[in-house]
Amino acid sequence: MNKKKIIILIILFVAIAGLALAPVSAATKTYKTGKLYFKQDKDKRYSFTPTIKINKNTEIGGCYVYPKVDSQYEPNTVYVGTNKYMGEIADYRATKIIIKFKKKVNGKTFYSTKTFYYNKPKKEWLYGELTYKPKNNYQPYYCIVYYKKIK
Repeated sequence: MNKKKIIILIILFVAIAGLALAPVSAATKTYKTGKLYFKQDKDKRYSFTPTIKINKNTEIGGCYVYPKVDSQYEPNTVYVGTNKYMGEIADYRATKIIIKFKKKVNGKTFYSTKTFYYNKPKKEWLYGELTYKPKNNYQPYYCIVYYKKIK
């Protein structure tokens, strides 16, 4: 064989190997939200992130219940992840959630970041939604949610 045929065969082999190794299904693609900032409500009982609607069955959002609040939810708890609409089955699930916390002490602001993975689900994950109690008076500042299609 001459050199041109060998080079063409090598290029074809590399291209076919690359196509074979590339993901072919949309179900394997992971999507990412931008920073979803927690904003306090009028009553100063909750902080909510903006809700992102993925499709007609699933939305992404977060909520923080402040300490010492009389509520149906547990005080000092962060809820972040994918939610399904009433009676519907969620099409997407959170796979990774990054939450940045902040607290102010004597005029100084301190930040802390915590990352949660769904591939090792623990008791804090419920149907793709994370439930977490921050420690040391940290409150959520923003979150980033990674999610993928489960159906």
